[in-house]
Amino acid sequence: MAAARHSTLDFKLGAKADSETILKGLQSIFQEQGMTESVHTWQDHGYLATYINKNGSFANLRIYPHGLVLLDLQSYDGDAEGKEVDSLLNKVEERMKELSQDTTGRVKRLPPIVRGGTIDRYWPTADGRLVEYDIDEVVYDEDSPYQNIKILHSKQFGNILILSGDVNLAESDLAYTRAIMGSGKEDYTGKDVLILGGGDGGILCEIVKLKPKMVTMVEIDQMVIDGCKKYMRKTCGDVLDNLKGDCYQGNCVNLTEALSLYEEQLGHLYCPVEFSKEIVCVPSYLELWVFYTVWKKAKP
Repeated sequence: MAAARHSTLDFKLGAKADSETILKGLQSIFQEQGMTESVHTWQDHGYLATYINKNGSFANLRIYPHGLVLLDLQSYDGDAEGKEVDSLLNKVEERMKELSQDTTGRVKRLPPIVRGGTIDRYWPTADGRLVEYDIDEVVYDEDSPYQNIKILHSKQFGNILILSGDVNLAESDLAYTRAIMGSGKEDYTGKDVLILGGGDGGILCEIVKLKPKMVTMVEIDQMVIDGCKKYMRKTCGDVLDNLKGDCYQGNCVNLTEALSLYEEQLGHLYCPVEFSKEIVCVPSYLELWVFYTVWKKAKP
């Protein structure tokens, strides 16, 4: 499947830009590529020039009078086309240095964004930033009654579980699982434990190693369990193969039942509590996550 390569080159000049000089100085570079030009002018607002190549690629050059110059170039994502784009960007950058010797400012070239490819490498973080992953394979992609479930392979993070566009867990993220469990500060030996969610099996896999009395995992989406037990085995081990073991059992219930169980647990918090906080880097999220451990305050 063909994809489009979107390249950018930004200049922030150190002084007021001479828009007309910059426009004329860059024209010859685009003309050498056989690109036709269309220029729009706004009084006191600079220029917008569009250059179109016969092969379908095009560039937008926006020149603002306050010193900001933006170049956006879109082309087919092929090896030959990529080299031509890099050559064009290099020439524009060199010419801009010549044209702005007295107003030297900041130059920023971002890695090209590949749009419309077979594999989507771009996923948002929880705080709205866009991250490009080194994803090279779609391992699993299905729609359940609740959500879209994707498992994608990353060279760095292993298989990554993505639920409705939200990065959920990767095989690299054992630190995340252990932080949820209290990072060794909690003693689960001989205790009853309830896990709400966790269909990836990560918490269940780790907590059964600590010899609890019984672990009950409640998950609303059977398809998450099915996908993870096949493609996330470095995370879940074999605990999802059979949802009943010596000290654990898994249940797949509907949303109403899950919320009911959750509200029941929240009811235990209506008393004085104390808490501790831990900050953990979750590798595949490229984020720091804050975990709180809450417990009932001891009576004086």
